[in-house]
Amino acid sequence: MKNWIYAALAAFLATGCAPHGGYTLTGEVPEAWEGKPVVLFTTDTGQAEAIDSTTVANGKFRLQGVLDAPRNCRVAVYLDPQDRTDRNLTVTFPVFLDSTAVNAVCDAAKGDPVFNLTGGATQTEWQAYRAALEPLAKERERAFDEYIAAFYHREDGKKGVELARRVDEKAGRIRDFKIAYVREHPASAVSLAIVQELCDRQSRLDKAQMESLLGALTPQLRESAAGRYTAAGIQGKRIVEGQPLPDLELPDAEGIVRRVSDFIRPGHYTLVEIWASWCMPCRGEIPFVRRAYEKYHRKGFDVLYVSIDSDAANWKRALDEEKMPWPQLLDTGRTSFSAYETTAVPTSILVDGEGRICRLNARGGWLDGALEEIYGK
Repeated sequence: MKNWIYAALAAFLATGCAPHGGYTLTGEVPEAWEGKPVVLFTTDTGQAEAIDSTTVANGKFRLQGVLDAPRNCRVAVYLDPQDRTDRNLTVTFPVFLDSTAVNAVCDAAKGDPVFNLTGGATQTEWQAYRAALEPLAKERERAFDEYIAAFYHREDGKKGVELARRVDEKAGRIRDFKIAYVREHPASAVSLAIVQELCDRQSRLDKAQMESLLGALTPQLRESAAGRYTAAGIQGKRIVEGQPLPDLELPDAEGIVRRVSDFIRPGHYTLVEIWASWCMPCRGEIPFVRRAYEKYHRKGFDVLYVSIDSDAANWKRALDEEKMPWPQLLDTGRTSFSAYETTAVPTSILVDGEGRICRLNARGGWLDGALEEIYGK
């Protein structure tokens, strides 16, 4: 499969690696969007930066400008120009732009608007790469669906662990495909985007692997704005398997300030779970964590929950309802989000007796599998 996709991309790469001047992005949208503002953002440096804008006229829009390198971007059409914060009234789509023209046609006939993109050397390469990756992604998706059915619906822990490992195997094949693509296309802006994906939050790569992957790119890409951002992110990354978990000071249910490290004991393994009372997946996970706790606690398995509830009363109500037998801390300022490099709950991190991260995404069958390896069945 790789051979045909790489051959098909060769022509696009030749254009994509050339010096870049003006980009052109044209769009065709419903007539009802007449006069609506259209804004182009770059998104490859950690935050959206507006670089161009226009308005819809006669069902079309056109954006033109100059880039010094291909960029990963996003277009937003604001259906309510007076309220640009309402996501339900904002239509967006991602696009790679370089010195070649891209056309975006909106299909709003079947529910939510969908943009079909054609043209553009880097955009075409990205679409071809995604098409080549799709069979592997579907294999992982099927394995994950089987895992959910076994572990959560049938509550078959043994089968859940087996399927969690199969999901990991499928995810490993995807990761290998991406790494091979980067190394075989070191001058491609698509490769830089892939490096950013592989080195993002909860990455299974260690720092040396991340640095090696970034180092495989051309100096031109590494020195671009997106390349420098990626390098800084790798350099400052703390949540990596094998690295120590950052410490935090937070109050417990009695208001006493404690450290996360207070609950990490030599010779024990501890699950640090970031959660919230209003998070249904978090609440749904508690019975399975309880099952693991009851099975392995006497062997040295501990649990610490850190809530990001802004309302302490809601948090304490949830503690009364759930009656969890492990310690609890409250993080109303969400300092754990930045410290543990996450933006979502639940976030599950398993650490060893020295506080080193030994498993990210330690949830469900993955937690049970890790504990089986540590303590035996």
